[in-house]
Amino acid sequence: MQVESGPNSFIILPAKSLLFFDLTAVALVLIMLTIIPVIFSIKLIFIVLVLWFGQVTIASFKQAQSDQLQFQPETGQWLLNGAKVYLQTQQFLTRNLLVMNLYTETGRRINQVIPIDSMPRTQHIRLRKLIIAWSKSSNRDG
Repeated sequence: MQVESGPNSFIILPAKSLLFFDLTAVALVLIMLTIIPVIFSIKLIFIVLVLWFGQVTIASFKQAQSDQLQFQPETGQWLLNGAKVYLQTQQFLTRNLLVMNLYTETGRRINQVIPIDSMPRTQHIRLRKLIIAWSKSSNRDG
């Protein structure tokens, strides 16, 4: 596979855009719950549940670990956190979002969602180009 030279190691950080999306959904649901005419006790239960979801979302974001994705061009091998993975034949790529469909040697599927704010823009572009080049190669695995 012919790709431009450069580092083929990518650090994938937790995406603030996904946190923002989740917290926006929490805020909208809370607003709707306060407006709708429902029995107060039921409304209170749902408000507590939505607030709990928001708290769990924030805690999960704070505890999230970064992932490292590597491509070794000499062997055509992909590594996710040091473990050998394979790209499935279909990948979802847009300008601001990459959804990588991977699987392990045991056959376990891994979906890696990579918004543009989870790594530097130049790395995001490079990874997208690398996946496109991989998809066009005739000797790809998977």
